[in-house]
Amino acid sequence: MKSSLEELGNIIKNNHPVIACESPLQERSRLLSYIVGYCNNINKKTYIWNLNSESIKEIQIRDGKVTLQEFHAYQQPPKNNKEDYFKVLDFWKDYDGEGVIIAENIYPWIKPGETVDTEFFLVSEWIKSCLININQQNEGSHKSLLLLGANAEITSEIAAEIPLWTQELPETQEIIDSLKLEANLPDSYQEADFLEIAKSGCGLYISDILKLLHNVSKTVDILDSNNIASTLIKQKIQLLNRLYDIEFLPPPKVELGGLELMQESFKKFKRLLSPRAKQYNLRVPKGIMLVGPPGTGKSHSAKACSQNMGIPLIMVDWGNFRSFGNQAERKLKQLLRLADRLNQVIVYFDDFDKGFAGDDDLAKRLAGQLLTWMQERTSDVLVIASVNRMEWLPPELTRAGRFDYIYKVDLPNNGERHTIFKLNAARFDKRFRNGDPWTEDEWRRILKATNRCVGAEIQTIVERAASALFCEQVKEDIYTKEELPILELTVEALLEERRQINPLAIREADRVESMRNKADQQGLPSSPTDSSKFAIGNIDIFG
Repeated sequence: MKSSLEELGNIIKNNHPVIACESPLQERSRLLSYIVGYCNNINKKTYIWNLNSESIKEIQIRDGKVTLQEFHAYQQPPKNNKEDYFKVLDFWKDYDGEGVIIAENIYPWIKPGETVDTEFFLVSEWIKSCLININQQNEGSHKSLLLLGANAEITSEIAAEIPLWTQELPETQEIIDSLKLEANLPDSYQEADFLEIAKSGCGLYISDILKLLHNVSKTVDILDSNNIASTLIKQKIQLLNRLYDIEFLPPPKVELGGLELMQESFKKFKRLLSPRAKQYNLRVPKGIMLVGPPGTGKSHSAKACSQNMGIPLIMVDWGNFRSFGNQAERKLKQLLRLADRLNQVIVYFDDFDKGFAGDDDLAKRLAGQLLTWMQERTSDVLVIASVNRMEWLPPELTRAGRFDYIYKVDLPNNGERHTIFKLNAARFDKRFRNGDPWTEDEWRRILKATNRCVGAEIQTIVERAASALFCEQVKEDIYTKEELPILELTVEALLEERRQINPLAIREADRVESMRNKADQQGLPSSPTDSSKFAIGNIDIFG
């Protein structure tokens, strides 16, 4: 399979008069080196221009480094008007020589969208006309103009005439090849060592991987490839979180109280990632939607899915995309590209419905972009979305073939609340880790008092009770390495904390019941009928 850079080389070789190139800023140096090296091989000179340098420079490679030489054939005219800054385009159109010129800082002037600034509009139209003329008049001239930038947005009237090359995230083999050439790794490394490091860096551009490896090698023995790879993963996670405004999590270790039916489905989905499933043309679902009131464990369920399937989790607040304004679609596009390159990963969109509350054009465009990707993707990416109000979603999002499974994540029943209490109590009281210190009657008191409490509220009750008991029992605020006195949770402490909160399902009963009813009409049950010893029927929903 050809690398992304090799595809660019073929486009240059075909002598297109104008080529649009999209590449991240951190790859600029490597990209320039590749273009110059490729052009040297086909006997073409390479030039560069941007607003900072004003003049045209000839790019050469000396001793493995990119150097710039003055190109005296072009003289920058006086800048009487804004378009005078871009007279390089007129020069290149009429230039008698051959070669490739790289022009930066052009995309902001030719991107789609309306502008109310008259001067900007006129300059923009002037630049578009120049590009159209170059594309027509330089056909067959062996001259190419490469427009370079991190975001190759081009207005539709010229986009059809200009080929677009996008530098994709590198595949594993491309990373391995680059590591062997550029990373200065030990000669003792075997193919398995290179493969392990390449997989650890997957999802990053080569420049980022090389930079992180350089930093990692300062603190980790470079001969220990396993330690290098594990440290690289940690550094990669931090970088991905900054670059994409996400929370990237390796498969977490979580315990989920209840929701057994949904968890069984997660375990089945894991088998669909296997090579044998591919032989049967089977794949993971396009998407899973979790519907239910707030606090019922939807985000926790996504983490449980990641754990059961053994693949990383990308957590994204869907509503945050709206805050990016005009950059929202670009941000989503970058995120989906990352997911495709990582391949086996879960993308979890939290509060998915809130992004559509306004029902505006941006929400519709984002939904359309996501749906198109979900429909056409070939990677093993599983999309999970949490929703409180399904009525806010566009109908096309919830039809069959988009989100294949819709689960109702409801208020926990008695058996599930018992499990959730024990899981949270075990964090503070050692007695719950290997047994159950309370009687069945004591549990019934707690479960009756916490009817209609969700998992998040139960966690709060336990944490507040543990805090209150600590302040009551432990008098000295001095850190010690000695064995700590046992912190024993009591039924009365939990009941006292329960009396101090008003659960959402009681406080906003009408709204919560509306959410539950609509979820019941659309979703599959995520929990079986309560068969625990605490199961009871005909409970008054208001306790």
